Amino acid sequence: MNQLNKVEQDIYNCFLKHFRNGLPYQPRKDFSDITSENIVLLRRMYNFFSKFPHIKWDEFFGAPRGLHPEEKCPPLKFFTTRAAIRAYSLYHQQLEDQSPEKQFDKIKESLRFIAVFCLANNINLDQYLTYKIGRMPAWTQHYREHNINPYSIMELGNTSSLSNMSEDEQAIWAPNIFNNLNVIRTRYHNSPKTKSFVKEATKKIKNFIIEELKNRSTQYNIKQTNTN
Repeated sequence: MNQLNKVEQDIYNCFLKHFRNGLPYQPRKDFSDITSENIVLLRRMYNFFSKFPHIKWDEFFGAPRGLHPEEKCPPLKFFTTRAAIRAYSLYHQQLEDQSPEKQFDKIKESLRFIAVFCLANNINLDQYLTYKIGRMPAWTQHYREHNINPYSIMELGNTSSLSNMSEDEQAIWAPNIFNNLNVIRTRYHNSPKTKSFVKEATKKIKNFIIEELKNRSTQYNIKQTNTN
């Protein structure tokens, strides 16, 4: 059987890091004696991560111990099962259940992601919550793929409008955030540090996007004038 490609090797090393359960770890460089069973499993993992590129390997392999710190990391075969996907999902729900202050880094990453998305699609920040990909609001896809944190959208307009979606739409697109929307709002308003940061950051990002889109429009008009 063929040996592992570079990505499969990296996946295996990421797994091995977690399989050490916090002990010192050295990446494996020689894969000449890897078992045929592990090669098959790593091919499956490669296909899985290729299909779902938003899934971070570290978080996927770390999810079981994130949920149960007292237990050891499961064997590689576990991560090719539905149980691993379930653990990954539950782990993210657990992270979101933490106080807003403990999610600060994720909030910052989320705001950066939203800014980049708006610029890439030539929309203002105020349009983010209503912008759709097909019939689906883009933000719900971003949330399901763990690209945005719920607290990062608290200053993007009237969040009560999110509840206006039908129950079927809520259940399909982002059930966790809709089921906990009131709790999220309450935690947000009860965290002065988080609220202050998100409000200020949102304001800066909004103004930056407006200026950037204005500059793009001006440059386009100049180019069209010169062409004519």
